[in-house]
Amino acid sequence: MKIKSIILSGALLLAAGAATTSCEDMFTVDNHLVTTDLAPQDTVYQMMGIVQRMQKLADRTVLLGEVRADLVAVDPLHAPAAIQELGNNAVSAGNIYNQPVDYYNVINACNIYLHYVDSLRSYLPSMDYYDKEILAAKCFRAWCYLELVKIYGEVPYVDEPVLTADAAEQIVTSGNKAGMEEVLTKCIKDLTDFMNGGKSNRWAQNLSLRPSYGSQKWNGISYDNFFIPVRVMLGELYLWRGACTSSREDYLKAIQMYHDYFCFPSEERSVQSYNAYWYDRNFTNNRNSTYINRFSVARTLENAAVLPCDTIEYFGNVSDLRSVFNSQYSNNYYPAVVPSQRLKNLSKSQQYCSYNIISGGDVTYSSSHNVNEYEDPIQEGDLRLSQNYVTMSRNVEDQTSSVYNNTSSLCVKWANGSATSLTTDVRGQYIPLYRNTILYLHMAEALNRAGFPETAYAVLAYGLSFETLQHYVSMSEFAKLCDIKTTGFNLTEDYYQTYYSDEETAKTLKDMTANSFAVWPHNVFRSRTKVAYESGGVRSWTYFIMPTYIGELTAAESRLLMQQGIHSLGSGDTEYNAEYQLDDEETLEKLRTEWPLNLPDEPKYGGRTKDPDSLIYKEELEVYQAAVEEYLANYQARRTYLASAEIVAKRMARVKQMILDEEALEGMFEGTRFYDLMRYQMAEGKLSGASATISLPDYLEPLNEGWTDNMTGKPWYLTLPSR
Repeated sequence: MKIKSIILSGALLLAAGAATTSCEDMFTVDNHLVTTDLAPQDTVYQMMGIVQRMQKLADRTVLLGEVRADLVAVDPLHAPAAIQELGNNAVSAGNIYNQPVDYYNVINACNIYLHYVDSLRSYLPSMDYYDKEILAAKCFRAWCYLELVKIYGEVPYVDEPVLTADAAEQIVTSGNKAGMEEVLTKCIKDLTDFMNGGKSNRWAQNLSLRPSYGSQKWNGISYDNFFIPVRVMLGELYLWRGACTSSREDYLKAIQMYHDYFCFPSEERSVQSYNAYWYDRNFTNNRNSTYINRFSVARTLENAAVLPCDTIEYFGNVSDLRSVFNSQYSNNYYPAVVPSQRLKNLSKSQQYCSYNIISGGDVTYSSSHNVNEYEDPIQEGDLRLSQNYVTMSRNVEDQTSSVYNNTSSLCVKWANGSATSLTTDVRGQYIPLYRNTILYLHMAEALNRAGFPETAYAVLAYGLSFETLQHYVSMSEFAKLCDIKTTGFNLTEDYYQTYYSDEETAKTLKDMTANSFAVWPHNVFRSRTKVAYESGGVRSWTYFIMPTYIGELTAAESRLLMQQGIHSLGSGDTEYNAEYQLDDEETLEKLRTEWPLNLPDEPKYGGRTKDPDSLIYKEELEVYQAAVEEYLANYQARRTYLASAEIVAKRMARVKQMILDEEALEGMFEGTRFYDLMRYQMAEGKLSGASATISLPDYLEPLNEGWTDNMTGKPWYLTLPSR
């Protein structure tokens, strides 16, 4: 059966009373009950009915998280009133995006499903028969509650079906609300209790825990991609609770969940290879545009979970995000929101780095380029803004049927990853609920908050792989990573036996890292490298997976996943960027002056006279041996200094700013910015209570030029409508 008919049928099955509410009454339901005497074939319809209700939340999920923040500016002349309210952080009770009723519709549908599905399990051979659907409903419910507490701060927590008007009235009149920490704790317990229950080890599965409904696809998207992986949901819940509680244990659990999702055997997920870069070292032409492939329907594996949207309003709920962010006929070619000056300044402030492997390895930076030569000023610095937001001149027909020349704007993220044309008002086919690259950044955030700044920085600069963890993470931090264990499956790294010639070292590290965060299997994850090659007599280069080169991939290596630093997705060869470092200049200068690492060449045997008894050779050897001793002493002194609480704290402070900036550069227009700022300020202790007002991180102030502050002093949370 096609997914569209399943969704429609599911909507009808739930429509009788699965939370039929009005805008005034969040929990008001009529006295007609939903179908509670379920037959086995009904479960797919019920589940797709929940997906259909989720569709109504698609646009507001993005707009509430983006338009209230600082990366977009609202057009005061052409934006609808509801969006102008979001941009001014003055959201009225009647605003179409301020409707908690729709979240509770999903929650109540999940509650009804979960309450009555047990009636089917009692006569089936296995009590685990409906595990996938049950877990999907629990994840949808947890997602809705997480969104609600991000929007409103305190909300009623209901985990039983609301089937009558009397029950709804009791909830509303009680006035009972749960704060963010309490809601997150309940959601975490709900999911972990289910995962820990059952006859089989549910943690031994990952993506197979999601409903799939066959091998067919909907508009190129696999059905199982509609459902949220439980490890992803738990990772997000633990991350937010860590911000609430400042609990290192919560951050460690978040790290564990993210790692286990990314590294689950045969289901691994990497940062992938699609990035935006200059192909020539002068930054004047040949910009590569594979970055936008991340947002095409064909690349939905980029996403941990997506929310499918109907493309024709007649069939159900459609997304209007394209008309909000793009110039098109429906908005008379005036998009409601455009990139803000803050975003342009942030993008421009990034130092694009190019490592020229063909010329022998020199490094050039975009700041050395004459900015007046750029076709578009937003091509300065990081390239993701220029890839995400495109302006073009074209002839269009407006709503008065006259044809005129128009400068149109296109937000590629909400145009299905295509920047070719805007000739029709095409609806978006999906929105990402969780995109893997954003989840990597959330993992980096948890790592840094838990005291692992080197590993968090590695996510930004290098990408996580076996080589990265060996080369860029100190042994003191590496050993602590080994304490974060996988859940439900075994993970070991055999490559130690090849990488380290010393058998004892290899065995020690293999045993030490077993079943831990420190394992990013070498036979799956490989770091990106720049490779020179010759084709048709012309020397050229490409990005490739290290340490294998063009033409050398074996069958086993053909499934290798590329890891790269997320900053490199738009800022070039970050691993060579001297201006994008874990340590600040003050720390680096102290290392250079107090503990220099200078090692002369070892003297050749026999000295100048080729005589091993030569006094000259002996003198040179003594000097060299003294230099080696000094080198080792300085190296150890550096390690001790860099492992000190002072430097770890300094690194954590530096990396948390880098992560927040990276979340903006990578997540722009996706609805993450307002909540990233909220989580950042919450973790810093600058957001407490439901009446807290918005403040911005201090370090953002230098980027204030040309930006109108519509945030500071306004409430973080919207007022929850009571009746």
